[in-house]
Amino acid sequence: MATMKVAGAAWLVAALMGGCASAPAPVVAPVAAAPVAPATTATPTPPARPADAYALVNPGFEATAITSLGDPEGWYSFQHAGAKSYRFAVDTDAPHSGQRSLRIENVGAEPYGAIAQIIEAKPYVGKVARLTGWLRTRDAADGGAGLTLLVLTGSAVIDQNFMYDQAVRGTTGWQRFTISVPVKVGADRLEVGAMLRGKGTLWLDDVELAFVAP
Repeated sequence: MATMKVAGAAWLVAALMGGCASAPAPVVAPVAAAPVAPATTATPTPPARPADAYALVNPGFEATAITSLGDPEGWYSFQHAGAKSYRFAVDTDAPHSGQRSLRIENVGAEPYGAIAQIIEAKPYVGKVARLTGWLRTRDAADGGAGLTLLVLTGSAVIDQNFMYDQAVRGTTGWQRFTISVPVKVGADRLEVGAMLRGKGTLWLDDVELAFVAP
């Protein structure tokens, strides 16, 4: 098309200068295909509203501050009653992301040790609490390791998910797990975290909590 424009311009100049020039032979150039208008489609339905993410305190254990009890900021550790059987520490060795993760290590006979964060439940009644976290283990035995999610009213448990059906055992690399429970009427507190049941070591990192429609 550009070639045809140049030839036509030369012929026009010659005609204006004397009118004696004959029109040049037309130059045949490939004709570009006309652009095809995109097919008209209906406006796609907007995606469902994203989950209501909850801002956990120190979800990746990156904060260096500790509580008065020596736990990572935002969290508290506990074990089954009895002689100290679990050690809890922020660990800089091979975290899932960032610089740190949380380590739970069995050192005694008691059946479990856990780390948790407390969330007010009342604003989320009627929704489903969904907890996601990354776990890795070393020589986890007995009941194994898992995320924990409890819904309570006072000290009474309304619902819970301790990952009993998919407990992590043995020695594993980082794996992402998700569990959920409904936040039922009457709930006033949620506790989210992870637990080691029996021997071995558990690491926890990059914890996320969201409240979604049932």
